[in-house]
Order: sequence, then C-alpha cells, then structure tokens
Amino acid sequence: MDRPNGITVANPLTLLDKYLGIVLQLVGQATIMFLQTMRYIFRGELSLSEAFRQANMIGLGSLYVVGVTGLFTGFAMSLQISKELAAFGADTAVGGVVALALIREIGPITAGVMVAGRVGSAMAAELSSMVVSEQIDALKIMRVDPVQFLVVPRFLAALVMMPALSIYSMFLGLGGAIFIAQAKANIPPETFLDSVKQTVVGTDFITHIIKSLVFATIIIFFSCSIGLSARGGAEDVGHATTRAVVWTMTIIFIVNYIITALSPLHAS
Repeated sequence: MDRPNGITVANPLTLLDKYLGIVLQLVGQATIMFLQTMRYIFRGELSLSEAFRQANMIGLGSLYVVGVTGLFTGFAMSLQISKELAAFGADTAVGGVVALALIREIGPITAGVMVAGRVGSAMAAELSSMVVSEQIDALKIMRVDPVQFLVVPRFLAALVMMPALSIYSMFLGLGGAIFIAQAKANIPPETFLDSVKQTVVGTDFITHIIKSLVFATIIIFFSCSIGLSARGGAEDVGHATTRAVVWTMTIIFIVNYIITALSPLHAS
C-alpha cells in the first residue's frame, strides 16, 4: 500500500502471513531437532563431558544475572504488594500473595528470560559462526551429526540447570520480599512465612518445575535451530543472534500463559 507522499505502508495481512510463516518454520525446525535429540538420548549416544561443560556455562555462568534479577523482582513485588495490602489491613496475606507469584510465575520467567538472553544468544551466535566458517560441513564430512555433537549436550545441561536456576531465583526473590516487607510495611518474617505456608501448595512447585523444563527446551531448540539454519556471512551471525533472543523470549511468554491457564488452580 502506497501513500501519496511516497511512504510505503505494509499490509497487515501480509505481515501476519509473513510472521506466521516464520513461526511455523521455526516450530517445525525445532520439533525435528527435538525428535532427533531424543533419539540420541534414548540410544545413549551422548557426551557427558561436553554436557558437564555446557552445564557450567549455562548454570554457573548465569548465577549472577539470574540472582540479581530475582532478588530485585522480589524487592519490587514486596514493596508494592505489602503497602497495598497493609493499607487494607490484610498484611497477613502478603507472604502468600508474593510467594505464589514468585513460585508460579516470576521464578521460572526470570530464569527463562535471563538464560534466553545470555545463553540462547551465545548458542545461536556460536552455531551460526560454525555454519558460516564451514565447520558444520566439516563435521558432516567426518560423518558426525551436528545435532548429536552440539545440541544433545546442551539440551541435557539445560534440563538440569534451568530448574536449579529457577529455584535459585525464586528463593532469592522470596528472601528479598521478606526483607522489604519488614523494612517498609513492618510485617514480621514469622507472619510472612506463616502466610506462605497457608497459601502455597504442592502443585505450585510442580508448575514451577514444569515451566522451567519447558523453557529450557524452548531456549535450546529454538536457539540451536536458528543458529544451524544460518546462511551467508558474518552479518547473518548477528541476525541469527537477534532472532534467537526475540523468538525464544516471545515463545516463552506465550507458553508460560498456556501452562498457567492449564494448571489445576486456573483450569475451569
């Protein structure tokens, strides 16, 4: 669509068709890679040493950024919620409300987004660089499957480290929330924790773990599929890195809503 001043305006239907095609292509590539990875895992064809190396990069390398994000998220949530509920005389409910949000939503989302930004982008950049420099072609010539050699160890490492990072983020956020609730709303830690015990149930932790495992799967397979499908030169490495961050984060938020809607406390 052209305007009189020469500015071209994209047709919304064209944009929808374009991005829908991109999403379907990414989902298809990630699904095929997932099936290939599961085949190698079930056969036991994997490198534990490489998996440990990737676990160190994903887990230990992300401790700082995940911890700081989780802590200050707990600060902000407690500051807002404790003041509002205390004003209505519901200060005994602060701990439960904050803990429920941290366990079911904030912990997994914080870890997922931070790992997607730090690790997902690095994986996409590394694998796309290997494609551009023809290292992937060299692996294929040596009859080494890039999925087995590069993706399987990353997936195993992420399955272990993402729940650990998610729980770590949750506990730091909860600790920060307790501190702020006492400092800003005069809510004793005992009252806060008693509210947590009365509100949080086992299914909340199950939802937490499920989300962290699903987010790990999304990050690994979308980042790796984007990286391995890169073509061109050095410029495409940057494009692959950007696409990995944007699409993994977008899909994480979409899937997070779906899991929350299907969880026992929200399903109708």
